Amino acid sequence: MKMPRIPRVAYSVTSQGLVSACNFLLCLALLYFAEPRYYVAFLLFLSVVQLLTGLQNALFISPVGVLVPRMQAAEVARTEKAAYRLAGLVALAGLPFIAYFFTEPPRLDGAAIALITAVFLSTILLLQREIARNACLVRADLPMLVKYDALYFLLAMALAGVAVALHALTFVVAVLAFALPACLTRFSRPQWAPSRAVVADAALPAFAPQFWDEVRQVVRWSVPGVVVTWLYSSGFWFILEHTQDTGTVASMGAARLLFAPVGLLIQGWLMQLRPLSVAMASAGRAGELRRTVLRHSCLGALCVGLITAAGWVLLTWFPEWLPRSMRSAGVIDYVIVWGIYFAVFWFRSGISTLLLARVAGFKTVFFANLLVCIAFYAMFFVSLNRVPLPLSLSGLIVAELLMLYLLSKYLHD
Repeated sequence: MKMPRIPRVAYSVTSQGLVSACNFLLCLALLYFAEPRYYVAFLLFLSVVQLLTGLQNALFISPVGVLVPRMQAAEVARTEKAAYRLAGLVALAGLPFIAYFFTEPPRLDGAAIALITAVFLSTILLLQREIARNACLVRADLPMLVKYDALYFLLAMALAGVAVALHALTFVVAVLAFALPACLTRFSRPQWAPSRAVVADAALPAFAPQFWDEVRQVVRWSVPGVVVTWLYSSGFWFILEHTQDTGTVASMGAARLLFAPVGLLIQGWLMQLRPLSVAMASAGRAGELRRTVLRHSCLGALCVGLITAAGWVLLTWFPEWLPRSMRSAGVIDYVIVWGIYFAVFWFRSGISTLLLARVAGFKTVFFANLLVCIAFYAMFFVSLNRVPLPLSLSGLIVAELLMLYLLSKYLHD
């Protein structure tokens, strides 16, 4: 009897779901079983990892992903070995953040050096995990990707469970539980399907002059684009950590935690949309691709609305089920702001992916990001401590709407 075929999107959503669930459950454990300062520190750590992962992807992974269809399997393997070495260098860029924000107050004694070392090595492991996961995507080996992430999730949850049982859950323990299982990706690598073939005359050798020229075309705009995007989507957490009390930042972060399923769905969707958009754009099916992205984005925004409504119900009728940080006054305002933000973000993510299917799109996305970042921080600094914090946070919604308008304009030009 022939087994039913599992859709690619089911694999990608399951895979990202396991990683996002690990993130979500660790944050929840910190909210329930640790001090608020540990949760806030973990949020900042996740933001640093997000920035470094974006830089790593922009510097090498994304350009290689665009060039892979023209490369022999052996050439792709060479680039992956280089990417693993690159992870250590990218992690060095995060050391100033780690040394300044994760030692309180910033200092360099024995305990601080141990903390910095643990977080730095954990960051390298997480960056290398993303390289292995991208290798699975490049090879379309989604079953292997799900196996990686399932084992990672089980081990991370086992470590976190032991820490909770021993009443020893702290920021460093949460980071180690999040990162150590990433070692699994070094023991097994995905393989190309035997049927893969590249036209010899069109093959692109790894690290040849033409290879580097095309990589530079992408990196030129993608790297500053990643930095600017991170500044306006995550950088404000570091400002809030220094200007607001820990309880306020923890409440804001706890409200956003309700939308962890949205992050899961968006990431899972984009994982299968990125290679699909490149293939369909190359095949001249741009119109069909746009309609598909619009339809999926509408469904995504509907899901965000349902989650926002569920959060309102929990906060209004069942607050005792939630962590202490979610029960403070005004949390429901943050829930509404995050709900609107993620609904708009879903549409913007889809349009950005469409534009990034071609090399020229990186320049477009960068300049749109730059303009939106300037607009957001102008609103944020003017309003911070002058109006209620949820209104300052609403600048993110305005920025996302502006980004959506600009990218839509370029998409149809």
